[in-house]
Amino acid sequence: MGRWDRSNFEIVVDPTYGYRRLEPMPSDEEFERYYQSQYYTPQHVPQPLRRLLEESEERDRERSWLGETLFDDVVAALAEHGRGKRVLDLGCGTGDLVHWLVEAGYDAAGVEPSDDVAQMARERGLTVRTGTLGDLIADSQTPPAYDAVVMLNVLEHVPRPGDLLRAIRSVLVPDGLLFVRVPNDFNALQEPARRKHDLEPWWISPPDHVNYFDASTLTEFGRRLGFETLDVQADFPMELFLLMGLNYVEDPEVGATCHAYRVQAELSLPADVRRELFRTFAAGGIGRNLRVVMRATPRS
Repeated sequence: MGRWDRSNFEIVVDPTYGYRRLEPMPSDEEFERYYQSQYYTPQHVPQPLRRLLEESEERDRERSWLGETLFDDVVAALAEHGRGKRVLDLGCGTGDLVHWLVEAGYDAAGVEPSDDVAQMARERGLTVRTGTLGDLIADSQTPPAYDAVVMLNVLEHVPRPGDLLRAIRSVLVPDGLLFVRVPNDFNALQEPARRKHDLEPWWISPPDHVNYFDASTLTEFGRRLGFETLDVQADFPMELFLLMGLNYVEDPEVGATCHAYRVQAELSLPADVRRELFRTFAAGGIGRNLRVVMRATPRS
């Protein structure tokens, strides 16, 4: 058995904040080695990221879909709830959201731990530095002050998410926004889908994902660390395909087909209808990924 075999870990409820997490937690050295040298290698990189890293028509289609749905929803949230234009994207990858925000008129920058991937973003003319938020804070002569911070599928990866939220709050202006996207794990559809196909719990994937949130634990986590929740959405419930008999977990070709259907459905909906549908998914405890908009509350 390998180091990251599920049998070497268990999922526990964090005694301080109440979300689920891995136990034991990998060491800082293991995290650093994994994300700097292994995460983006062909044998490790998740399929959604692979679509964005490889130069192809598929990458262009993926960027277009993300832009017209998720990225447009980020811009809509910032416009509705925010008050300024300076935005930081944490874990920005190749800078697709940073690019979209710049095109929408925002003063957007990114931070990405993989230097090779950050360099890809810089080659597109984007302001992206290699490192973490901690590095950015440590290297700044004056404290950074952003109107909004965006984290798309980052919080599930970090060993100390509480420390990360505290750091984010420290770089936000008063009433600054935080837009968080995380997998909606242990949701109401996953266990029935797992049983239908006699699968292992595929959403548990150390060391990639070490924290597991749902809407209630994510919003309570934010509240405990100085954020009030303004909006909760959950995107397309991919597990429905499993319940229909389409086993995308074990068959990548089926997965590609299911993804294409999901893309077509989301692109066919008017933006306001899509967002309201996603709010309904979140309220019902389903949806593959959560999107939560929070505002920093006044410091006591």
